Amino acid sequence: MPRDRPLVIVNPKAGGGFSERKAARMIGAVSEGLGEVELAFTKSPRHATELARAAAIDGRALVVAFGGDGTVSEVVAGLLAAGDGAASATELGIIPRGTGGDFRRTLELPHDIAEAARHIRDRRARVIDVGRVTYMTPEGQLETRPFVNVASFGFSSAVAARANASSKALGPKVAFLGAVVRTLLAHAHADVVLELDGGPPIRRTMMLGAVGNGRYFGGGMKICPDATLDDGVLSFVTVGDLGKLQTLGNMPRLFAGTHLTMKEVHATPVHTLRVTPAEATARIPVELDGETPGFLPAFFEVVPSVLRVRF
Repeated sequence: MPRDRPLVIVNPKAGGGFSERKAARMIGAVSEGLGEVELAFTKSPRHATELARAAAIDGRALVVAFGGDGTVSEVVAGLLAAGDGAASATELGIIPRGTGGDFRRTLELPHDIAEAARHIRDRRARVIDVGRVTYMTPEGQLETRPFVNVASFGFSSAVAARANASSKALGPKVAFLGAVVRTLLAHAHADVVLELDGGPPIRRTMMLGAVGNGRYFGGGMKICPDATLDDGVLSFVTVGDLGKLQTLGNMPRLFAGTHLTMKEVHATPVHTLRVTPAEATARIPVELDGETPGFLPAFFEVVPSVLRVRF
């Protein structure tokens, strides 16, 4: 296939999956906006990373992620894994098709497939930052992965794991709120040690910490309202020792992004952040771009001006 033909990486399970007939209609809408494209369907976790990496190495001009935040994150990982020269030359387009769509909200992308495809066609690429996190896998090994939107630890990670395993029939916000309520019943806040930009260790009891390149997570919660994609820093937001009723009562503020005025909430820009459990045996989950691949300790850092995205 010609290298100037867009490669569209499709997650067939995104948004609850789709039939062959529905897939044909959706691909027709993509072609209506982008013209002739090459399709590649993912077959397993992280397959999108392999496909995107190969496309970037091959010199593909445009790779389109057709799916949710997890698909976008995997495609970004592949583009970056191709190496500086290949990744910087290949542009990323996004056609949202997930249950969450939090990165789409930051980019203000249209949700309609044909409109999103035309949006990619008509826009020039902008260079943005990404985040990178090194964490402990369930097997006890260190692993490093990029994130394009938001990474977090603590309560939010436990909620994400529960929400991912639940039905999305009533929409992502309902699934997330249901996961919040169920997780609250058994959750204990975490004692962690923070090191911001190489500074002195700070011990805190926290409900959650979010490290944002983008602004939204959890199906529309504006957790990092001050985050900017191209400012060379990440927005670190901590939610302190909130009680269960306080958490439920302030959910509307978290979705609206007005929670930064709460005395239990703090936000600061960071280039690097190291987070360690205060108790060595604590299992505090880490979430990135909606997935929960491992646990603290973790090291978060910004990788500035590394990804070209059409939005």
